[in-house]
Amino acid sequence: MNSLVLKRHTLIANKLLVALSGVSRLTKRDNTYYYEQHAMGIAKNFLNIKWTKSLIKQVLAYMAKCDSQGRITLMSEEELAATIDCSVRTVQNNNKTLEEHDIIQWDRLWGEYIQVSFIEYLENCLDLHKKNQEELPMDATASIESVLDKYTSKSGYTSVSDEVIYELLKVENINMLRIALRALYAYESEVNVKQDTEALLSYTEVKYVLPSYIGYKAAIKNMVNKLQSIFHVSVLEKDDCVKALFEEKQPRKSVLEKIKDGFILSFNLVGPFNSKRQKELEKVQAERLFGEFKSFFKQFGQFSIKQTDIHALAHEFGADLLERTIRSSTEFLKESFLHEDPSSFRKLVHEMESNLFMYMKKIANGYYQAKINAL
Repeated sequence: MNSLVLKRHTLIANKLLVALSGVSRLTKRDNTYYYEQHAMGIAKNFLNIKWTKSLIKQVLAYMAKCDSQGRITLMSEEELAATIDCSVRTVQNNNKTLEEHDIIQWDRLWGEYIQVSFIEYLENCLDLHKKNQEELPMDATASIESVLDKYTSKSGYTSVSDEVIYELLKVENINMLRIALRALYAYESEVNVKQDTEALLSYTEVKYVLPSYIGYKAAIKNMVNKLQSIFHVSVLEKDDCVKALFEEKQPRKSVLEKIKDGFILSFNLVGPFNSKRQKELEKVQAERLFGEFKSFFKQFGQFSIKQTDIHALAHEFGADLLERTIRSSTEFLKESFLHEDPSSFRKLVHEMESNLFMYMKKIANGYYQAKINAL
């Protein structure tokens, strides 16, 4: 059974990561009271639902599959079940639960194929709110990134790469999954936003999102060590906390509070799993690749492609597959020029000149599906 083909990068509201991981029961911080659900604006329907492992994974899969309006026009229940490692009946029951809690709407098209859409997707799933309520609805074909300047956000959002999503969907223990989601939120907040070198979670922070029966240090250490496919994880205890975080750095007040626990988890995303950094590198690589292709194409004709479309292709398929797509297009042009009749070759050149974005997207999509099916 094939796996679902997911987006290369998925934006997920930080408040959604928090809701799926379990809202913290810790309310007193720095001698003040902090209620996570109120501070982050988590809707009641996300709090009232009992988040099972398969429910969490199903929502993550939907987030990584939907368009910029939170819609999935066609999805196979069997492929979804295989991807999140559960039965088709569980997928169906989960859809009913999510619908009863006003999180999604769904319809059966035929057989195993369904249509799914998030309710209030921008607000609930991306924490994006229009600055001007009179603005027209966003076009479903537009990327979220292209319209961010028209929205505000309370808790922000995290960009998650498809590699990370696939790894999350493989996690077999719900409490490991909860810690991983918390670590992603912490990484966005502390590394991507505050420019720290690592994301830190104290024992207290982790303990209060886990059930009481599993919230002891040995169990937490065992679980985080099994997340090494996603994160570089270090466990700092007692004197290590002070030496690593106090003597070698100048920690912020919030870090000093964590040190008091004497038990801290340090997370860094593995290699290319940092989606935010990855997207910036992909944009630069994609612009270079299209510049080289344009120089080559001059001998046959002229094309134009918007920079935003180049970035969209890079984000959707990744720089490696985009390079493969451009390389195969270059070879195909050479072969067609040498061996095809002139009218067929001119038709090919005209297709590229008319809409190079769609031409490249069609080829890249084939390579991307083959890559995912090989996982």
